[in-house]
Amino acid sequence: MPTDADTAEPDTALEVGEWTTLDSGLAVTIDEIEPFSPTYLDRDHEDGDTYVRFTVRVKNMAPGVRRAMRAHHAEHPRRAPRRGYSSEAAHTRAVEQHTKERSDALRRAKGGVRMRLTARVQVWAGDARAVRTYDADQDILAGLHTELRRRRTGTTTYAFRVPAEDLDDLRIRVSPAVNGATRESADWTASLTTPPEDLLDDSLIREPAEHTTESATDEDHETEHTPKKRKQRRQEKRDHRRQQIRSTHGAAL
Repeated sequence: MPTDADTAEPDTALEVGEWTTLDSGLAVTIDEIEPFSPTYLDRDHEDGDTYVRFTVRVKNMAPGVRRAMRAHHAEHPRRAPRRGYSSEAAHTRAVEQHTKERSDALRRAKGGVRMRLTARVQVWAGDARAVRTYDADQDILAGLHTELRRRRTGTTTYAFRVPAEDLDDLRIRVSPAVNGATRESADWTASLTTPPEDLLDDSLIREPAEHTTESATDEDHETEHTPKKRKQRRQEKRDHRRQQIRSTHGAAL
């Protein structure tokens, strides 16, 4: 599981709609962010909260394996130069290091051809952390979790609940994990106007789940697991077995 320590902090924030390409070859952008009316309000909903949604769009821009390896060989020779080493052991270590670098470059190049993607998406409204929300009726569910081949594009919609007074200072951070490794993050900034007061009028209040217990009757306690039922079932099995033996051998038991 990737952690915050595995992710490099973005240097600058981007504008919504602006693309950025990470070192892994994945291009990421945030489509237009807008307030919306969810089907159900969160259980922790408070007066003044606003729900916003946006689309994370990703594209696999990694180069082909041959092109990636040519670029790697341009920076790293295939073999370590023989001269300049003080001993045979030093030369052997240099060769092993070059071999490891080539293997790592080849693994990264092959991984870029077909990326397994997940993403951690965070939103801040001012200094407050926004809460992610879900809406199955509007296809806002699991988030970015897909496999992306070269030159293919994927999109996923996210929704968050933020305080209305902080809509003019939104910051969105996307931290993609490519083939299980999170290397970089990207930030986008956005500013929204206060939505209409009747925006949430059509949304439903999500009631807490009710836990009801029904009183058990005497018949409910009379199950096959009680001693009386078990004894009866054993006797029925013995009688059935005797009847099978009589019909097969004609013996009187």
